Amino acid sequence: MKRFTAYITMMLLSAAALAPGAGAQDTYLEQIDWRPGEVRVVRDSAGVRQTVLEIGISWKDTPWADPRHAVDIVPVLVSADSSEVFPFTPIHFEGRARARLIERERVLNGDSLTSVSPAVVIPTGKNAPGTVLYSAVRPYDPAMLEGHLELYCTVHGCAGCLEYRDTLVLNGVLPRYMPSWTAEWTQSPDGDNKHRKNSYVARLDYHVNSADISPRYRNNAEALDGILTSVRTAMNDTLYTVRGLSFHGWASPDGPEDFNASLAARRASSLADYIIGMGIDEDLCTVEGGAEDWDGFFAAVDAHPAIAGNPTVARVRSALTASNRDSCERLLRADRELFEVLREDILPPLRRIEYVIGYDIRNFSPEEAEDLWQEHPEWLSINELNSVAALYGPDDPRSLEVLLTAARTYPADPSTVYNAALALYRAGRTDECLSMISGSSYPASVNLLGVIHASRGQYDSAMEAFRTAAEGGSSDAVANLRELENILEQL
Repeated sequence: MKRFTAYITMMLLSAAALAPGAGAQDTYLEQIDWRPGEVRVVRDSAGVRQTVLEIGISWKDTPWADPRHAVDIVPVLVSADSSEVFPFTPIHFEGRARARLIERERVLNGDSLTSVSPAVVIPTGKNAPGTVLYSAVRPYDPAMLEGHLELYCTVHGCAGCLEYRDTLVLNGVLPRYMPSWTAEWTQSPDGDNKHRKNSYVARLDYHVNSADISPRYRNNAEALDGILTSVRTAMNDTLYTVRGLSFHGWASPDGPEDFNASLAARRASSLADYIIGMGIDEDLCTVEGGAEDWDGFFAAVDAHPAIAGNPTVARVRSALTASNRDSCERLLRADRELFEVLREDILPPLRRIEYVIGYDIRNFSPEEAEDLWQEHPEWLSINELNSVAALYGPDDPRSLEVLLTAARTYPADPSTVYNAALALYRAGRTDECLSMISGSSYPASVNLLGVIHASRGQYDSAMEAFRTAAEGGSSDAVANLRELENILEQL
């Protein structure tokens, strides 16, 4: 076997150094019709990848060899850069005189330097079959990808001397798998939602511990006029259909909690009654009660340069629960210097009424939406913005701008953000796409992240992303997993 390996190596190196057809006009390679079949990669019973080479061999004329000749032809797979060669089992045939001589040597010596074994022996003469199917297997190597086949032919004469060599280049083999990554547009379940709401703050002045609204007290007249204007604008504008008004009272956390919450609720109810008294439909108005605004309190303290980080506030923050608010308020009040700042700067703005106007915006045709998307995208639903993008078409840069506007208008809708990111990816703006979907758990966005990783050759990251997206229900990710497996099978 060592002698055979050395023989093949010497033959490959020698043949590669000669020009095709050197020393012969009508070579055996030219006399034979070579029909390479599929070169494929399979796994054996142990799961090891093997490269299978099949060639159909038939003589163009008479299956004849010079009586003196012993011919060896080695099929070789050459890497794409020609730096590596992978020889397969040789093909061997002999002329009659040479065959008798070799057989005599075998009998006398039990072996012969001029015989090649193992080899696929091709019969010659009148009884030779019309076509011989050559099939050989050798371990797979990724360097075989996008290579080509060559046949190295060596001819020995009757005395075992080398007569000539020849080389024939055949077709390319094992093309690299070209994946087709899938990332498709998604539809938002809230695509037609035209519900909107605007939140306002009413800062009215009340007499101490009173919930009655006095329009002439301090700045109440101006404040009430602003409240009525906002409500009537929503009621009268042909763009809107008001669905309801809700009122919620907030109190500052100084004094007994139950009293504060009750007073805030009564003040919210008093404002609702005032609005109804101005001609607004009572059925549209709801009062949601009242509460102390501890969250607003801590946020205001943190933003105040004189008391931010105050240790008393820190103790209250860590100790506060739903059942000890009064004791926490007393702890604040005990710090007199702190409480003086709280009473002047922090507590008054917390006493307020928030009212929310809920309304629907009318629907728009794609042509109407086209006139609105730049100035008033908030008037348009997700699907209306998408209809404008479709109106422009995917090749129009304005289509991408519409989708990016939709993502800015509806940043909490994962489908809308994903569609904009997908448009960026298709436009070649991959880094911007990544910044939009980074950290997203939306399956379509995770799948798109996998596509980007895979296109950059980051296959481990791509595999993780595709699996996560597939588990989340993305059919695109399932298809991409199969594509990635086809790539990995060749590596």
